[in-house]
Amino acid sequence: MKKKILISTALTALVSALVGCGGESGNINEDTNNGVTTSTSCKTTDANCQSFYMVYPIAGLNFDCSSDKVNHFVTAQSGNAFTGACKLGDTVNFSIKGQTADKQINLGSLDLKTISPINIGQQPLSLLDMATAMVGKAPATFDLSDDTVKVATALVRIFQALGVQQNSNIAGDIQPVAMTEDFKNGLSKITRSLSVSDFKDGSYAAALVGWVDVSTVSEAQALNVVKKMANIQNAGIYNAEIFTPSSLVDLAILKYTSGFRGSSSTTNKQIIANMYLMTDRQGLTSGYGLQWQGVPKNTGDLGYLTLISQFAPTKMTAQTQSTWLNPLTKSLSSTQPFRFSFGSNSSDDLKIFQGKLLDNYLVVATDDLYKRAMNTTTVDSSVFGRWTKTADNETFNGTIDLAKISPITYLDRRVFKSSNNISSGRYLFPLNATLIFKFTDTTVADVKLGIVIDENGDIRTDIGANATTNDMSGNCGILTNGMQDNFGVTQYRIGTTGAANFSASDKSITIRMILNEARFGLLEGVLLGLNQGLAVNGETSSVRLSSGGVKINLNNLLDESANSRALSISDFNNNSANWANIYAAYQRVYNNISNVQPAPTTAQIELAKRTSGTLSIELPNCYSVKNK
Repeated sequence: MKKKILISTALTALVSALVGCGGESGNINEDTNNGVTTSTSCKTTDANCQSFYMVYPIAGLNFDCSSDKVNHFVTAQSGNAFTGACKLGDTVNFSIKGQTADKQINLGSLDLKTISPINIGQQPLSLLDMATAMVGKAPATFDLSDDTVKVATALVRIFQALGVQQNSNIAGDIQPVAMTEDFKNGLSKITRSLSVSDFKDGSYAAALVGWVDVSTVSEAQALNVVKKMANIQNAGIYNAEIFTPSSLVDLAILKYTSGFRGSSSTTNKQIIANMYLMTDRQGLTSGYGLQWQGVPKNTGDLGYLTLISQFAPTKMTAQTQSTWLNPLTKSLSSTQPFRFSFGSNSSDDLKIFQGKLLDNYLVVATDDLYKRAMNTTTVDSSVFGRWTKTADNETFNGTIDLAKISPITYLDRRVFKSSNNISSGRYLFPLNATLIFKFTDTTVADVKLGIVIDENGDIRTDIGANATTNDMSGNCGILTNGMQDNFGVTQYRIGTTGAANFSASDKSITIRMILNEARFGLLEGVLLGLNQGLAVNGETSSVRLSSGGVKINLNNLLDESANSRALSISDFNNNSANWANIYAAYQRVYNNISNVQPAPTTAQIELAKRTSGTLSIELPNCYSVKNK
């Protein structure tokens, strides 16, 4: 009998890249054939070229690549990203300098290998990363007593003050800063050139008077932005998959990976699992996973995969926690593990207690994958993904490989207007809306869910006090006691925004959500906006699912003259927005197995109907655009 398997693509693609990689405007003479432009010293598509994007969006930041002794470069805007590129393994020297100014600001040298020793994708580069290189040690705590954080705070104050001076941001908000050559030539007004030591001792502020007044941004405001940047860099989707040998490529991947699996310390039982977690802009993480537990009917290296055809999936819920990867260390804590619950008894929780994000994209659990990720012949197993679970007096221990996908960026205030980022005028956020979920299986009735996108860009529910199974629309409730609103209803964190798009034809925000709680009823397990494909393949059916990109189009609300409250929601290509449910999809896998025992229950049969669907959106009557 052919096995029916759900295959996800994120970690597979990243590991495939590792397996195949072998472990391994300034003054410029442009040579685009060789990838030399004002912001790149190499072709960004080449394996030996490392592109990066600035977590704090800065255009015109000067940098030199150690492998290029002729040209000088500046970061440049590309869509929502502010990017540069040097050859893999280069040391990059950052500075702010004008072509005619006799003074400059030296921002130190950063070894790209400390960000990632291999080219596995465009890398985020933050002011905290630059400060780490300047000071020579990693930050330990978000406090001004930490030398590295103090220097990062100083850098933030400069760029925040430049933004205030240019009227591109208010203090405390992250918006793009553009440094033109004319503007940088104004450095001739500062009292002297600045070096790393000036940021360590704080003397930079007085020296910059005449070019920028950093007193317009307090240290406390700048420190808060440092924390925001760290959370933005940490935010995204964290996905652990079940690897299945459907091709020779997959067999090669299985040679290097562990997956999310483990075994009992006392019996022959094994566990395999997957998970989807989301970290938001405030550094909070939630999501869910699926688990299969039992004795595999087949032996051998891949015998554990038969658990999918032997047992129905058991859902494990990751309620909102702050104990996922520490934004400073990129590591999990053994003293405060991240928990998945199976019910009300916390002693049954599955706890991930070890792991570190490598290359900004991966947590690994095998020697081979570590060596490839770090381009080394030695192994540090203390950063491997590890988990444990005890239930019914039986302890399971296991490993986990996972990938980070769908990073986020700053929110352009021309679209994402809130009271926090404008001085005066109309603003849209917090934005209340009602999502209408339609099901591909039309025997399932539509479900309405109230949401609010808050002033931080994170998403929570807005469920009304008289909610029903099919109508969970809201009343524009305001949180008054933790996650309880002024109507006495408990709300849930369910997502975040990815970016804000601004063009003549597209004024939108991208969203991603994971509906992990049983409270969501027919919507429990829904994923949307993950921009990731899924597939269910079987001997009697083949179904492709997609949690594609999702954006909310805000043109009408932003245009005062439109006199319209109409919202629309679509995928990134302006087609119908869709959602997927891997919980329901895996249940369908089980239900479709011929003569499977135990036979699916009525609830499991109904769950399997809810694998996918489309989305629409509307504004609730209680919402209105506000003025400041």
